[in-house]
Amino acid sequence: MGQEQSSNEKTQEFKQFLLQYSQEREATHPQFGKIKLFTHIQTNEQICLKKYFTKSDKELSNLVAHLKQRNSFEQNNLLKILAVHKQDQIKVCSDQSQIAIIIQYYQENLTNEITVRKHNNRPYKEGHIWILLQQIIDPCTYLSERNVFHGDIKPSTLYLDENGCIKLSECSMLNDGLNGYQKMIQSQDKSYLSPILLKQYKDLIMSPTHDPYKSDIYSLGLTVLSVILLEEVYDCFDYVEGIVLTDILEQKFIRIKQMGFSQILIEFIKQLLLLDEQERPSWQMLKEFIDKYRDKINNMIPFYQCHLNNQKSPIRQSNQFNKSPLRQNILYLPLNKSPQQQFQKSQQFNTSRSDAKPKYVQISKENY
Repeated sequence: MGQEQSSNEKTQEFKQFLLQYSQEREATHPQFGKIKLFTHIQTNEQICLKKYFTKSDKELSNLVAHLKQRNSFEQNNLLKILAVHKQDQIKVCSDQSQIAIIIQYYQENLTNEITVRKHNNRPYKEGHIWILLQQIIDPCTYLSERNVFHGDIKPSTLYLDENGCIKLSECSMLNDGLNGYQKMIQSQDKSYLSPILLKQYKDLIMSPTHDPYKSDIYSLGLTVLSVILLEEVYDCFDYVEGIVLTDILEQKFIRIKQMGFSQILIEFIKQLLLLDEQERPSWQMLKEFIDKYRDKINNMIPFYQCHLNNQKSPIRQSNQFNKSPLRQNILYLPLNKSPQQQFQKSQQFNTSRSDAKPKYVQISKENY
């Protein structure tokens, strides 16, 4: 009797929550699939509702436990789960239970903004790119410390809130979301695959072997290239042969240099795009670098200015995506570690974080 009363109270609370919103329409979310959109009556804040039908009590229990854990995540650039409602007593079609999940919703994403900026010939400034990097590295580091990876970093999965700040959601947020590789295997969408995933995609391997965190870092590198050049960079892949076309990739870096971006940014991105996943830095290492310049990044102070138009690159002109620049020259080493320390550090799980709350900064407002 008490359990039934508690369930009814939760149902009423859920209904009261939705009464604050007006239902707009059904839509298709790039990550969550079919959803219902709601708009707050007073603030115009948008949320989306995703419904699940579970086939067993065990499946329902596992999903609720997963959502409860995800609901505990607190990071400014992560999408939040706002409410979860399960119908314990009501059975749908006699053998299924229903669960409704309310999630933050943002219509705008980087793909949309890239299109607008390209149309208006308004490329990002370098200060914006460092803010973008910060707002992706921070939440991905936070997730990695909880043994969670994103799975499909690309402009269309990086959402922009009303202030122009990045919001993202890992593919496993709702427990059954497909990652980028799985979407490509099922011919649902394109993704920025790492070299090791690209090889396995060629052979249609259903369960690929790779380091998912290092694959995310490679996807970040391609995403940053896409944002700087205001174009998709899928032309860097040969999907039939399962290889990265490094000549095309290098041509894009030449364009970026000609656009006036600093050598330190170019070398930073190249480290994200190393062919060998073991050579790439970890999320923790990337965050350590961002932390050194965080105040300057937030305040748009060009710490990279001394590296602008520097013609003396420490990177060799051939095989630059095959060998880590960390092992060639420490001059532009953003992570400021010796080669041996760099390699060892990348294999470790680092749980140390600053207690200071990250400053909320914009990347899409050109008011600097």
